[in-house]
Formats: sequence, structure tokens, C-alpha cells
Amino acid sequence: MFPIGKSYGGSDLNAEYTAARMRNEPVYELTQIKGSSEVHPALFPNDEFGNFELWDFTLAPTATPPKNKKSGYAREALIRGLKLESEGNGNPFKYGFIGDSDTHNVASAIEEDNYTGKFGFEIDPKHRLEGPPGVDEAGARQFRQFNSGGAAAVWAEANTLDGIFDAIKRKETYATSGARVKVRFFGGFGLSGIVLGSENGLEQAYEKGVPMGGDLSKPSTSDTAPTFIVHALKEAEEGANLDRIQIIKGWIDETGEQQSEIYDVAPSDDRKPGVDGKMPLVGNTVNERAATYTNSIGDVELSVTWTDPAFGPAVPALYYAGGHPDPDPALVDL
Repeated sequence: MFPIGKSYGGSDLNAEYTAARMRNEPVYELTQIKGSSEVHPALFPNDEFGNFELWDFTLAPTATPPKNKKSGYAREALIRGLKLESEGNGNPFKYGFIGDSDTHNVASAIEEDNYTGKFGFEIDPKHRLEGPPGVDEAGARQFRQFNSGGAAAVWAEANTLDGIFDAIKRKETYATSGARVKVRFFGGFGLSGIVLGSENGLEQAYEKGVPMGGDLSKPSTSDTAPTFIVHALKEAEEGANLDRIQIIKGWIDETGEQQSEIYDVAPSDDRKPGVDGKMPLVGNTVNERAATYTNSIGDVELSVTWTDPAFGPAVPALYYAGGHPDPDPALVDL
């Protein structure tokens, strides 16, 4: 997906390649029924949730793990794109995110608690554990590790085809692992004091900052660090509570190496980092025998205004918001 050196077709990763790719691919499918392709523990061992919903197989009868992790996961590519841009080649990996089911079915059941399978022949629940009749163990293992699919969210100015496609082109989109969580994300240099839930907060955020998918340019007269506002609201119906909001930062250091940092900016239940600096897990209310859980942990809504404590004015960087589930089955990966 994210070539190194040459494209799959043999093209150089130059400005012409970048322009063509960004013209045709403004957004990237971050998650679907065959798992997440945001991050892999082999590439980012500092991410404690890096193994979330991985489907680590190639589409082949042998069901073997792919060998080339580095060119297949979005976070690594996003950061590598900064280096390509600094070398005058443009950034071919400056993506917005979407998710989807990949079930090729307009009535896809993407809910974690109502997953009915990807294929029409999965009429028996045991097919999702053992595979359909005639499938060997390698194939059955792939079926077992399907998740229920993801969802694409688009902040469009109008619920029309033109409005939706305009929003996709400007990358004002995000992906979830299936739950319909409402998320807003803005960055800027004059956002302090803006509350997205207030009467005019959203209008002020658009006026003074840029929304998700946008480019944020530093004022030439200031070395002030940017401020980010993130607001998340759980799914309205029977959705599970939220665990935390994270901000992922990526940059290229002075030696040309890719770097990243994960900030837990809004944990639920008023948790604080432990002595090791890590945020304690929110907990687990799953009753496996009864196949139930409760919403007695986590928060319905999380909101934060955050400023990068390690901002370098001369260092191009990228930021995006994410969140991860606690062990309850329906808590969501933003």
C-alpha cells in the first residue's frame, strides 16, 4: 500500500507520483472486517494497543502472515511521508481516514453485539468459528479472526453526494471499528478557551482553526505550540462507554529517523498515570459465560484542549486523534 523507493508499478516516489496519488486517493481505509491497518506492534512497540484487531494474513490458501510490515500500515507511512516531502517529492501518504465493512452488503451488521458474518453462507454461527463446510483449518482461522467491520464518518456541509464527496476530498473524515461514535478534532494557534459543546464553539473552531484532515501552518511571527481540541461522544443507542482519547504525534528527527509519541490526553473515570507514566487500564466488566457486559466503567463523553509539550517550531509534524477500547466488547477504536 505504501511503497518504499519505487511504486508497485515501478514509478519513482516523486512529486508527479505524489500529485497523482493524492488526486485519486485522498482517504485511506484504516479498518474493515479483515482488521486494522493503522499500526503493527512490530513497527511501533511503544503502542500498548498496537495489536488491536489485527488480521495478520495474506489473502492466500496458506493464510501466512505478510512479510513486509513496513509498507502496509498507515502510521508508519504518514510519518515517512513527511520525509519525502522534506526532500522535495511531496507527500503521497497524507491521508484522511475511513473505515468500512468490506461485506459487499448494503445491510451490513457492523455492530459488535450483532455480527452475522461477512458471507451469505454463514447461516450457522459455528461457521464463524470453524469455517463453512469444506474449509480447512487455515481458512477457518481466517474466518475466526474477522471482526465485525468498521465505519466511515464524514463531516459534510450537506447530506448530498456533492457535500459528502467534497468532505472526503478535504479529508474531514474519520474511521471507527464499528461503533457510531461522534468525534470532532481541530488544531490551531488561537483555540484556547473554545468549548465545542458551547453555543458558538463549533463556529469559532472552524473560524480560528482547521478541522481533521487539514494542514496547519505556523504563524511566521510566533514559535507558540499549536493547540488541539478533541471531543468524542459515544454511540447514541446501546453503544458502550469510551475509554480514552489519545493524540498520536509523528515527526522526522534531526538524523532523518522516524519518531512518534502517544499522548493519553483524556482518560475516562478521572484516571491518572501510574508511577511508570502509563495510564492504568479502565477495567473489564465482561461476563464471558453469560456473554454480557455493563456500562459501569468509562465515560459517555470525553473532551480535551491539549497543547504539544514537546513542540519544535522547525520540525514538521503530524497529529491525529485516536481512542482505544477497554476490554468490554463494544468499546470503540476511533
